[in-house]
Amino acid sequence: MSTFIKSIPVLLLLLLLPGCGHTSTSEPYFEPPPPPPGKALVYLMRTQVIQGSFYDSVFSIDDSAIVGLSSETYSWVLVSPGVHKVSAGQQPHPRNVFLTLSVEPGKEYFVEYTQENMFEKIRKREPNEGKTMVRGYSYIPVK
Repeated sequence: MSTFIKSIPVLLLLLLLPGCGHTSTSEPYFEPPPPPPGKALVYLMRTQVIQGSFYDSVFSIDDSAIVGLSSETYSWVLVSPGVHKVSAGQQPHPRNVFLTLSVEPGKEYFVEYTQENMFEKIRKREPNEGKTMVRGYSYIPVK
C-alpha cells in the first residue's frame, strides 16, 4: 500500500478536528456596564455538558443567533423590554430548547443552558445564583 493511501485517514482526521474546536477565545469574568435607559442586561450561560460537549451551544433570541458558548462560558447582551424567545442548541433550529423571557428595562436576567439526565434544558436563574455562576465562568463576546 502506498504512503499516500496510508496517510488518508490522518488527513481526514485533521480536516475534522477544526469542526470540533470552539470558534471564540474567552476572557475572565468582568463586570459589564449597567444597561442604558430602556434596555435590560441578559446573561447567556452554558454549564458543563456531556452530550455534544465538543461543540458550541448557539444561543438565539427571537430566532436570531447571538453567540456560541462552550462549557462554563457566558456572554451578555442588551435587550429591549418585552417578551422574547431565548433558545439554545448545537445550531439555530426551531426544535431547540427554549424559554419565554419577559424582560423589563433596567433589570438583569440570567439564562442557563445545561443538561440533566442527558436532557437539554434552558432556564432562567435567580440573579444571585446567576451572578455567582458567571463569576466562575469565562466570557465570550457577542459578535
